[in-house]
Amino acid sequence: MRRTELQEIHDHPRFPGFLRDLVTDALQALWEFGNSYQPILGRLLEAMDRAGTQEVLDLCSGGGGPWLRLVREPALRGATGITVRLTDKYPNRRAFRQASARSPLLRYEAEPVDATRIPDRLAGFRTIFSSFHHFDPDRAREVLADAASQRRGVAIFEVARRDPRTLLTICAIPAIAWIAAPSIRPFRWSRLLWTYLIPVVPFVLFYDGIVSCLRAYSEEELAELPPPPAGGDYEASRDYEWSVGEERGGLLPVTYLIGYPVRQDSSGETSV
Repeated sequence: MRRTELQEIHDHPRFPGFLRDLVTDALQALWEFGNSYQPILGRLLEAMDRAGTQEVLDLCSGGGGPWLRLVREPALRGATGITVRLTDKYPNRRAFRQASARSPLLRYEAEPVDATRIPDRLAGFRTIFSSFHHFDPDRAREVLADAASQRRGVAIFEVARRDPRTLLTICAIPAIAWIAAPSIRPFRWSRLLWTYLIPVVPFVLFYDGIVSCLRAYSEEELAELPPPPAGGDYEASRDYEWSVGEERGGLLPVTYLIGYPVRQDSSGETSV
């Protein structure tokens, strides 16, 4: 099955903001339920250590994404110095404020942040969870090229895949959304209206979930995206490391693409 370029509903600029927030709130409940990205935490922390940073700049964060569960993992719960800044092109500010109140590790950027045009003032190891498929190959290369040119680490993680098992799992999402809706805080009557009486939220979750799988990059396609360094052959360069693979351990495997600048010691030798 080949990757398909389709438009997700909640990603469309004309999708009403209040409905987008309800959808991202429901997505957040799904992250809380599944904890799908726990298996990749060790790999991410290792890459951050090799890049020499304890700051994370999370892009396309939605309502907080998997970070609300990840910061409760033992590897992070007792960590010192690590911070995670949540950002989004359409920031759900209320959800961001709630997330930052739940953990001292979490910060947020209230203003919109486009993953292809990141302000210089926002530093940190860049992460994108379950959103990289939103970018077509040209824009995806721009995201990676900008990280490499700015000497920032970048990690792409996706559970969406073009396979029957993942597509079948998506079919359960509306039911989970219906069950979870009354428990999502803060309680909103509008959430019940747009979940039960006019089921826009579960429909968007289902449709966008299917589209996400059809748009997802395979390992082979991800391996073709990292750019060469400016003015040189990537294969000959030793100052930036890229790795592509799959991490298993949860309900669904996680596909990843990780890149980071290699530190140099005082003699000029690269150090990983």
